[in-house]
This record gives sequence, C-alpha cells and structure tokens, in this order.
Amino acid sequence: MKDKMKLTSRTKVCLKNSILFSIVISIFAQIYIYPFNSKFVLGIGVVVIGFVFAVTENIYPFIVGVTAGILTAFIRGMGLLISSHNYSNDIILQFAPAAIFYIFYGIFGTIFSLSKKNESIIRLYMALVCFDVACNIIEILVRNMFSVSTLKVIIVTGLIRAFIQCTAFLIYNYQKLYIKKSEHQKRYAELNLMVSKIYAEAFYLQKSTDDLNNVMKEAYYLYEMNKSKSEFSTKALAIAQNAHEIRKNNDRVLRGINELVKNVEKAEYMTISEIFSIISDSTKRLIDNINAQIYIKFKVENDYSIKRYYDIFAILNNLIINAIEACKENNTINVTGEISEKILLISVSDDGTGVEEDILPYIFNIGFSTKFDENTGAMSTGIGLCHVKNLLDDLQGIIEVNSDTRKGTKFTVSIPLTSL
Repeated sequence: MKDKMKLTSRTKVCLKNSILFSIVISIFAQIYIYPFNSKFVLGIGVVVIGFVFAVTENIYPFIVGVTAGILTAFIRGMGLLISSHNYSNDIILQFAPAAIFYIFYGIFGTIFSLSKKNESIIRLYMALVCFDVACNIIEILVRNMFSVSTLKVIIVTGLIRAFIQCTAFLIYNYQKLYIKKSEHQKRYAELNLMVSKIYAEAFYLQKSTDDLNNVMKEAYYLYEMNKSKSEFSTKALAIAQNAHEIRKNNDRVLRGINELVKNVEKAEYMTISEIFSIISDSTKRLIDNINAQIYIKFKVENDYSIKRYYDIFAILNNLIINAIEACKENNTINVTGEISEKILLISVSDDGTGVEEDILPYIFNIGFSTKFDENTGAMSTGIGLCHVKNLLDDLQGIIEVNSDTRKGTKFTVSIPLTSL
C-alpha cells in the first residue's frame, strides 16, 4: 500500500515537473534564427531541453518533448499569424516540423537517459551532440531540405549547443556542491555549539560530583567521630549515604554524556577566527529570533589555533548571552580576541544597563542572579557566570569585569596559551 502511495506521489511530481519544464522550454524556444534563408529554425529551446534532461530525474522526457514541441509550434505560428495579419493555414503548418524535433528529443531522452550519463562530462557532451544532430536531421528530412551544407551547419550547431549545455551543467553542479558545503558547514557549526554546551554542563556536573564526594567524606568523618552520639551519628551517616547515591547518579550521567559526544565529528584544533565566525552566525540568528535591535561586532586581532576550543565556546556563549540580556534597542556588543605575550585575551563589552557596584563581587557566585522572568517571576538559575569562572579556574585563566550603570559592562578574559 505504501509503495503504491509513493508511486502515485512520484508520478504526480514527475507529471507536474514535465508540464512546468515544457512551458519553460517553449518560452525559450521563441528565441531563434533562420539559417540558410529558409524555413528551418535554430532555437535556444534546444539548449534548455538538453540541460533539463541532464540535471533532472523526476520528469517524463517523452511528455516534455511532445508538450514542448506542440507549444513551441503553436506559439511561433500564432506569433507570426498575429504580426503578419495573414490568416493562412500555411503559417501554422510552417512550424509543425519544429514539434517533430522536440518529440524525437523526448523519445531519445526516454531511451537514453541523459541524467544517467552526467557522471562523465565527455559522455554527456557526446550524447547531447548526437541528440541535437539526430533530431535536426529528422526535422530537415521532414522539411525536404537535406543537403551537405545544411548537415555541416547542423553538426557545428550541435557541437556549440552541447558545449553551452555542458558548461551550464558544470556551473549548476558547482552551485549545488557549494550550497551542500555551506549547509554542511552550518550544521557543523551548530553541532560545535551544541557540543560546547554539553561539555560546559558536563564540566559543571563533574565539579558538583567532586563537591559531593567531599561532602560524603566529611559526613562519614563526622559519623566516625560521633559514634557515641547515636542520633547525631545516624544523621551524619544518612547524609553520607545520600551524597554517595547522588554521586553515583552523577557518575552515570557523566558516563552517558561522554559516550554521547565521544564519536561526534570534531576537529583537533580550531582557530579563534573560526570560533568567532561560528558564534557570530548563531548569535545573530538568536538576536533576529527575539526581534531585538542589538548590534554585535566580532574582531580578531591576531589568530591562533587552540585545542580546548569547546571551553572557549562555552565561555563566550555565556558572556555574550549576558550582554544581550543587558542590552536594549540600538545597543552594541563588541567581542574581540587577541594574543599578547603568550596569553589569549578575550573581551566582551556592551553599552547596556550595566551592573550596580555593590552587586559586582557576587556575580560569579553559584545561584546568584538579578534576572527573573517578568511573566512568572521565576529567578534565573544564576549558573552562567559560575560556569565561566569554573572553566577559567580549570584553564588557569582569570576574568575581570568593569561595569557602569550608565556606560555598560566589559568582561576581560585572560588565558595562558599553554592551557589551551
């Protein structure tokens, strides 16, 4: 049943494409010349039909040939009929052999599929030349115009038109590959951002696990020290057991995360400019999605390849999102990166609302936040900047912040290159 539905669906698509391409071909076929001062016509539509047959599989070549031929002859005849004001049947019949050309082109296209010959440009070129020459010979035989000089012109025309068709085919393929490459780069960039966020969460989870381990040890130590005090020692042992269970759960989650990202396509190194380019694209899409009139600029003073680029992704993402949340309409965010004395310096500055001076000492504390949802009143988790601080501690880096409620905020990150 499903196969029948698929077949019906494909048939509809092929018919639709066939009719559409037939109309396009017949329109281009109206650009033509009369060689030999005769009724024989050489048109551009031949270039188009050959190109269509070479690049498209979801068509019926015979239907395209018949429909394009009838439409071409009809439009040419009607055009001449109207322009000459001569209402003679001979005018319509004059273009009837043109329909024969396209009909036979459709027949040849059905028997010898050009879309299956396009893997070799030479085979495609020869097939197109043969199609062109054969169909033109059939047309001039119908017109009773066969001669050696006419045959020479037909062959030369076939060679030229096939060259144009193959050139168009190569350009089309190049564009298709370029689009595919761009889409791959976009997916790769999004994958890098996703994995960087997973790594950041895993890092924080690992730190929480280490903290839980310390809590478990301290609680068990209290239990050992206070065995004589039954109520106190029981509670201490319960805390140690709970901490142990939570740690085991965290370990399972961490193993799952590590297994998840283990086989992800990753580059061993990435340059700062590549990191900035990926984050620039994603940030601009984020700003567009929230319909904010915020401008963001990225600048790399001097480039450098680093191995722990996921950490830089996580640091920049958190700092930039904070900057966006601090900005209003027509505010600007500047992100710069440079290498100075074997240290990576990254700054994220904005001219948004800024942070009050008495709050600054607490912004890196876990759970601390001044942001909340205006609709629900729920506070932000307050772990973004804590993430940044933990990552920088692991990288032996430092972060400085300068803020003014009138001029905005600037975060400056310094990381030794040896840590990256």
